[in-house]
Amino acid sequence: MKKFLIGLFIFFILLGAAALYLNTYLKNQLQEILENDLPASISLDYENINIDSWGGNASMTNATVRIKANDSMPRSEVKNASVQLRGLNHWDYFKNKNIHFKNISIHADSLTHYSNRNKKKEENKKQKDSTSENPISAQNMDRHFLIEKFDLVTDYIQIINPKTDSVNLKTAHFNLKLKNITPSISGAITRPFDYEEILMSYDSLYYQTNQYDVLTVGHVEWNGTDLEMNDTRLKTQYSRNQLSKMIEKERDHMDFSIKNIKIHNLKYGEESGEFYINTPLLELEQPSLNIYRDKRIADDLTKKPLYSKMLRELNFEMMIDTIKIKNGGIVYHEKVNSATEAGMLDFSNLNASLYNVGNTYELGEKKTTIAIKAIFMKSSPMSLDWNFDINDPQDKFYVKGSLSKFPVANLESFTSPNLGVEMSGKLEHTYFTIYGNNYSSHIDMQMTYDEFKVNIMNQEKKKKKWFASTIANIFIAKTTKNEDGGFKEGSGEVNRDQTKSFFNYLWLNLREGMLKTVTVLD
Repeated sequence: MKKFLIGLFIFFILLGAAALYLNTYLKNQLQEILENDLPASISLDYENINIDSWGGNASMTNATVRIKANDSMPRSEVKNASVQLRGLNHWDYFKNKNIHFKNISIHADSLTHYSNRNKKKEENKKQKDSTSENPISAQNMDRHFLIEKFDLVTDYIQIINPKTDSVNLKTAHFNLKLKNITPSISGAITRPFDYEEILMSYDSLYYQTNQYDVLTVGHVEWNGTDLEMNDTRLKTQYSRNQLSKMIEKERDHMDFSIKNIKIHNLKYGEESGEFYINTPLLELEQPSLNIYRDKRIADDLTKKPLYSKMLRELNFEMMIDTIKIKNGGIVYHEKVNSATEAGMLDFSNLNASLYNVGNTYELGEKKTTIAIKAIFMKSSPMSLDWNFDINDPQDKFYVKGSLSKFPVANLESFTSPNLGVEMSGKLEHTYFTIYGNNYSSHIDMQMTYDEFKVNIMNQEKKKKKWFASTIANIFIAKTTKNEDGGFKEGSGEVNRDQTKSFFNYLWLNLREGMLKTVTVLD
């Protein structure tokens, strides 16, 4: 019995010694892997490393991970991280030198990404993307690696412009989970590795879109199929007066918020060197757009393409089968002169469906269609149906709309300060159709109204111009009660000012249609 106990004691001593030796050996082997066998784009520094030889586990403290594609591509850096590596397949590594972990998790204080230092000109961008080599691609590695589960949690992420050290983007509570990471089959740097599943979320996104506007998002989730964003806001970061002092040409002051955005079954990537993005459904819940335009600033005289041309000339392929807008609103303010308040137009309870928003179909195959319903100036139901073919080089479009039970005095907040006109009366029903292209359009309008009058105002003195108002009302049919069927009809022609937006074009058509309808002159 005594000999057995002595033998058992010696056995455990030897086993412990073997374990210590194996831990030391595996620690050296793991250090060799981390220092010599990782892809050239990845470097890792750490304060301490611990090894569990039996489980194939390791942990590191105060680690810094750097990912760098090459001298001309962006670089990322994870600082002050605790790293857990679980389930190294010893046999696969010793026999084949392959790297296979069951799980790698990183919890870091911060992740910093440095944007491209050698920014290429736009005309060379496509060539750069297609020729940049991915050092983690399967054909560029002499061994196989597999990470069954990868978790990255970081408290803070930022993207920095290296030329100015300014923060272009930042976010908090970033969480990334990937499954079955393997070397990328593609050699393109846009997809450095492949994975089977992804789950990503983060909070408090801040993105400087340009020198005037900032994008913020409360929370983002992406599961590889659906992308959801909550409390999204694109806002001019200066006050209206500050912006007017900063700009030399007209630019909208904007506050655009969306309660929830959901993109279903989102697909994106590269095909034959071309970037593409498509989704069957994009949902926007409670979007609210507040625009202020200071017309005292010099006009921007660059040509404004219609939406069909804008879609046609995108430098990537896009197709959104359906866009649903639910319970939205638009408020538009326009400041014409310093003596009066800004004019205002209001659209509330706005719901819309948009179909075939993209550029992947052929001429005549289908059309982009838009159907909108809203309440105009808080009182009157309106509808607008609009379609165009993005492949039509003349950018032909068709718009049909209606407006019901509208007290025209509600327009005073816009027409009085902006046009110097006050109106009274009630429009019972208004119907219009517009056929047009990039150069000219034709409008047909039908209206029923009663007790319609206009007052021409002296905007500086804020008084009615009696003589001008009297003359104007001579040429206005004040009611349609005497018309056959109760409707009065009018038609007009409009030439487009291509330095103005589509909505300016639409407004000119509506104004022309209304003038031709309410006046007694043919």
